[in-house]
Amino acid sequence: MDLPDITDSEKGSIVLPNCYHIGAAKCASTWLYHACLEHPDIYSPPENDNLNFFLLHYDRGLDWYRSQYFGAVSEGKAIVDFSNAYMLSDIALDRIARDTPNARLTCLIRNPVDRAYLHWAHSYYKSSRPPADPATDSGNPLDAAVERPSGRTFAIPLEVVRHPNGWVWGRAWLEPGLYAAAIRRVQARFPEDRLRVFVYEDLLRSPEEFLSSYFEYLEVDPSFVPACINREINPDTEETDPARMTDDLRTQLKAFFRSDIEDLQRILDRDLSEWL
Repeated sequence: MDLPDITDSEKGSIVLPNCYHIGAAKCASTWLYHACLEHPDIYSPPENDNLNFFLLHYDRGLDWYRSQYFGAVSEGKAIVDFSNAYMLSDIALDRIARDTPNARLTCLIRNPVDRAYLHWAHSYYKSSRPPADPATDSGNPLDAAVERPSGRTFAIPLEVVRHPNGWVWGRAWLEPGLYAAAIRRVQARFPEDRLRVFVYEDLLRSPEEFLSSYFEYLEVDPSFVPACINREINPDTEETDPARMTDDLRTQLKAFFRSDIEDLQRILDRDLSEWL
């Protein structure tokens, strides 16, 4: 399975990405993005590790997308759009399948209970952080405000996700961890070999082997080792450590994710009992 050509054979100009990293959030996607920035055979828009064009800016058109993010590309085999929202969005996946039907997709997942806590904690504890440094940080939406609010701007406790009227927070923090459901959405739109699922625990065990496998799937040099391989990017803090979650809430969230994890084990043909 070869990557689709990145150039228009008639116009000789860059068309659209042939690879999309579609999530999940808080699963080291920013680290992976920086590794791709260093690879000589991969192009991702510098300082834009969450484009989310096919969900948020599709109304601006594909020509805007090309010129805004990929106008500087002159050569390269893999052109990657990193966008964590795509994994969750039927609308985005429909658009990607229509506009780039031969594209390759990747996702990186981790224990969904830990992922949920990290997603919440990064909002709760980092909402007062200063404007992002693009060299180390994936960014804060508040940076886009005309008058950036000061101090803590978010103070919703994670426990609200289990309240019937907390559904909006459940969708924000829990739904991204329903990986099996998300994968089945992708499989309904793309051939099975167009999606490769990577697991965060494999990254922890051996970043070198993890990246080699990822690069090989993108059909670029798998032996390349980026300088960032052992560097923390957008690092966690003591406050954002999932070990701080109460036993009671962890038990509740394990129950919430159990059926999806069991389905995921069947999809991946992999033992994920350590998540249960």
